[in-house]
Amino acid sequence: MNAAEATNESILPTDQGFQLWRFFETRAYRKLRKSQEFMEKTAIDLVSQKLLYFDEDRQKLASGRHKSRSLLEEYLRNPALDLHDIIGMAADLLLAGVHTSAFTTSFVLYHLCHNPEAQEKLYREACKILPDPWENCVEAAALNSEASYCRAVLKESLRLNPISVGVGRILNKDATLGGYHVPKGTVVVTQNMIASRQAKYFTNPGQFVPERWMRDSREQVNPYLVLPFGHGMRACIARRMAEQNILVLLLRLIRSFEIEWAGRVPMDVETKLINQPDQPIRIKFRARKA
Repeated sequence: MNAAEATNESILPTDQGFQLWRFFETRAYRKLRKSQEFMEKTAIDLVSQKLLYFDEDRQKLASGRHKSRSLLEEYLRNPALDLHDIIGMAADLLLAGVHTSAFTTSFVLYHLCHNPEAQEKLYREACKILPDPWENCVEAAALNSEASYCRAVLKESLRLNPISVGVGRILNKDATLGGYHVPKGTVVVTQNMIASRQAKYFTNPGQFVPERWMRDSREQVNPYLVLPFGHGMRACIARRMAEQNILVLLLRLIRSFEIEWAGRVPMDVETKLINQPDQPIRIKFRARKA
């Protein structure tokens, strides 16, 4: 966790402006190198542990009699990937899959705490999907067909507090943006948090209204206004996995607990490489009756 946070804090200082680290090691570069070396070692250790497990059962794995249970196991089964590829993917997951999901969930819980009606609606949906609060499994089919309000809650939170600063693209031709001439070859980054809070695009843009994303909503929303995972070939490769993990967490959490905010109000955003809460997350949990 600390290594991933140190990496996120160091990327912008080493990437933007005059890159002194190309000539000598700056403080930001040393911090980045140290954190990345630690994450690479962690990825190597994790993959090595999994390989020891597979060595005991490789014949079953090759024959298909052993059923893979994780993404890492699927990588190890893929003959097109060598060990360096797999270690690199594991390191990417550690860097890109921890803080992003944690910060996204933090913002969702913050909004649910301040919108008890939305929290109650989500609770009713969670009761339908998980009649037994101690049920460990949420079926994928249920997520796809029955968790429509939970998805709307997640999307509305990502509208108000996107994790990604924006979508970056290199202009393939000259353009005029806001009255300014921007030449071909310029890197342009959209501002997700600004675009998704414009009154000309959304009714009551500062309010948390998950219903605007429901199919029966009268509000017509352009889906390209909210792109928290990017778009096109460079969209987040782990989008489906991240969404599924967060949806399951929200359903199980709200099914079992009523939540109340105990931190400062309002909670704002701090931008490093990604957007994150500007304060520790403090929430009171009250167990619901089964």
